[in-house]
Amino acid sequence: MKVELIESSLPKTSDIALATDSRSQTLLAQLYEGLYVFTSGTSVRRGLAQDMSVSKDRLTYTIQLKQTKNAKGQPITAQDFVDSFRRVAANKTNSPYGFLFEVFENGRAVNDGKMKPERLGVKAKGRDQLVITLNQPVSNLKELLAMSVFYPQPESKKWQDLTGNGAFTLEQMSKNGYTLKKNNQYHQQNVVTVEEVKSRIISDHQTQWSTYENSKAAILPLQESVETQEDQVSRPTYQKKRSGVFYIAFNQKNEAFREKTLRKRIAYALMEKESVQLPLGYAGIPTNRFVVTDTNVLMTEPVQVKKEQVKQQKKQRIEMLNFEDPQAKRIGQQLETYLERQLPDIDIVLKPVAIEEKIDKEQSAQYAMTLTGWMPDYPGPLAYLNQFVSGNPLNSVNYQSDTYDQMIEKARQVRDMKKKQALYHQAERQLINQDAVIVPLYQTTEKLYVSDTIQGIEVPIYGPEYLLRAMKILK
Repeated sequence: MKVELIESSLPKTSDIALATDSRSQTLLAQLYEGLYVFTSGTSVRRGLAQDMSVSKDRLTYTIQLKQTKNAKGQPITAQDFVDSFRRVAANKTNSPYGFLFEVFENGRAVNDGKMKPERLGVKAKGRDQLVITLNQPVSNLKELLAMSVFYPQPESKKWQDLTGNGAFTLEQMSKNGYTLKKNNQYHQQNVVTVEEVKSRIISDHQTQWSTYENSKAAILPLQESVETQEDQVSRPTYQKKRSGVFYIAFNQKNEAFREKTLRKRIAYALMEKESVQLPLGYAGIPTNRFVVTDTNVLMTEPVQVKKEQVKQQKKQRIEMLNFEDPQAKRIGQQLETYLERQLPDIDIVLKPVAIEEKIDKEQSAQYAMTLTGWMPDYPGPLAYLNQFVSGNPLNSVNYQSDTYDQMIEKARQVRDMKKKQALYHQAERQLINQDAVIVPLYQTTEKLYVSDTIQGIEVPIYGPEYLLRAMKILK
């Protein structure tokens, strides 16, 4: 039995240390299994972890592993996890997720290159026991270990070279899609009843929809909730919040945005959400928060802008990068119309580009402002806020603030969870309300259309968009 699904684009990288895009993380989640695994909602289940015990001071965790094998029949040992953790945490790997290891003993020093990876607080005790030593107690270690960056993976350069330990193996990868086969070495292979999964890459939404409606594919995931006329008749099987936020970001190397005056004027205008007729039915839930890990989606403190008369004979031309897809174009046009009405001294010029070009322009600071998004796969404030620390490789807005850096550093060091949370919230206010580095617009939602012949797909809030392990085809 086989299942066909539609994807909007190919995954970018096979390396867990570098996989920041949802396509890569979702495919890797079908090919690998870690100590713990995200399930539907926010919960996790045991993956390769048989049992976990913790010391009285809550700093040492001993994990007993199940006896499992990879796709080639080789045992997965505690040392495989040790080697993988050390590689990802190492400074030379330059992983965007290296900071997640800072709760491990010596994790920060290893990630900063001040200590060798062998000093990281993880070791193998025999073949099947993994010992993790922390530098401070954490409340969500299982959720942390469920992330793809904690899979037992050697360094990877090509998809075809992967030898995973998950429910499926990668049979084929091409520009048109990929094919997965059931992994007969998977430790719970009796749960996997589908022999083959074939992915077809279709970028255009209407073509995706017609392909699905004509039963040429059984699964259609849409990372963004795009309302179409057809959707009014056929509702999605799954619809849920995701951890992502779409927002406007300002490049502080750009002359127009080096000073925060114009940034704050734009932010102030856009914070009045009821005045901005954004097509949020296409997108998600309005928010002025960037950290959407709790239920409070609105920040009460407004952006403060000094009222002043703007005298300018010639309009200031501001280029805004955007995605090429129809939904993003509609939102971009709404933003352009609204901002030019509210701020008559600026001229917004939209520039929709392909995703690869957009990423390149953002990373090389070749833009003024951009409509962009961030979807962390770990339920913690640092997964949102760390990218704006000075010198962070993901800091494409080129924000530099000693105050902000010090708040994030202090929050890292504080052990009391309430004080830590308060500091992160203070840093978020600094980022949005005081310095207007970004302007949050909406929290993303996600749709997954599944044929009524399919059951058992898991849809987590964090991590992969879906898990096909327990998928079943109804007769």
